[in-house]
Amino acid sequence: MKFPWTIVAVLAVNSLTATPKSDPFSERSGDFNARWSSEIEDKVKERIDRLTIPFEARYDLEVRNRIKDYVTDGYRDTERMLGRTTAFFPIFEHYLSLHGLPRELRYLPVVETGLQTAASSHAGAAGLWQFIRPTARLYDLEVSHQVDERYDVYRSTEAAVLMLSRLHSHYKDWSLVLAAYNCGPVRVNAAIKQAGSRDFYTVANFLPEETRQYVPRFIAAAYITNYYSHHGLKPDSRGVFNQPISGIKLYERFTFGEIAHASGVALSDIRKLNPAYRGSIIPKRTDGHYLLLPAIGIKNLKPLIAARSGQYTTDYQLLYPNTFHMNYKVRPGETIGDVAKRFNITEAQIRQWNQLREAEVFVHQELSLYVTNDGSGYIKP
Repeated sequence: MKFPWTIVAVLAVNSLTATPKSDPFSERSGDFNARWSSEIEDKVKERIDRLTIPFEARYDLEVRNRIKDYVTDGYRDTERMLGRTTAFFPIFEHYLSLHGLPRELRYLPVVETGLQTAASSHAGAAGLWQFIRPTARLYDLEVSHQVDERYDVYRSTEAAVLMLSRLHSHYKDWSLVLAAYNCGPVRVNAAIKQAGSRDFYTVANFLPEETRQYVPRFIAAAYITNYYSHHGLKPDSRGVFNQPISGIKLYERFTFGEIAHASGVALSDIRKLNPAYRGSIIPKRTDGHYLLLPAIGIKNLKPLIAARSGQYTTDYQLLYPNTFHMNYKVRPGETIGDVAKRFNITEAQIRQWNQLREAEVFVHQELSLYVTNDGSGYIKP
């Protein structure tokens, strides 16, 4: 696909600087000095060679220093970041899979924000994928006084994947794509011309310093999320991001107070999981707004959602006694057609049972399904 040069001017200013972490590096642990040595570094080099990412993974000084920061001074920040991967990586993988992009691009928000949902930068970039306002609007993200979808993990991820796909259609090289994502294609194109090459490590000599570091930082992020256990690290299991979470779409207006009361989820946790809503209101919207909650909270909230929308709940097991009810959580990359095929049911039935307004499902969405005991499908009357 030909690259749409009409958006170059907007993308050029999209220098998505990772937000400085709000927490200072943690104090050194008692075994701090044992976390890095020449022997450990040799093993790191070997693992880098085995790392699966969509471009050449070189071990250089920037990669070394970043990995060392992850496992020494910043190890507590690293463990907090790792604890959020369970919530966010499936969402990233879902949209990457739907658009046919490498799943390893899921590491990009680690580079940008350390998976901090409310991250913002001095340059005006916001959210996990660090969109600035003009680029957000270019990809149909709402940025208003009520909602800022740069902070919506679903909509911002889909927008970022579309942007990455568009950049790759032009560069055909993922290291150059990451560079363009960071500093914009105008700068990358100028650097390619100056370098007389399309090799990133040659082009990097003509790029801004931050962008020169961007690909090495991506390699380090990929390394630490795959090999953290080799350095004695483990994901931080505390907090709302580490609970099983579910997602749902809301079409009617809800306040956070109503959601908290009906779901039993604390207001503070609702805000942490849903930073896209600037106040305490989720406004009415024809194509819906996403809401993330701990799984039990979604279950408790569904009766209020049904009542608000004028729907009623049917007990299909009473209507069709040869079926049993199951809750099914959508997996990364699955479509409603995939779910229907898996259980030998129809898309129309899934939409009816779950009051879905469109033929779309998303990761962390919990679907109600009615299937036969032998797994052969739904029994029609």
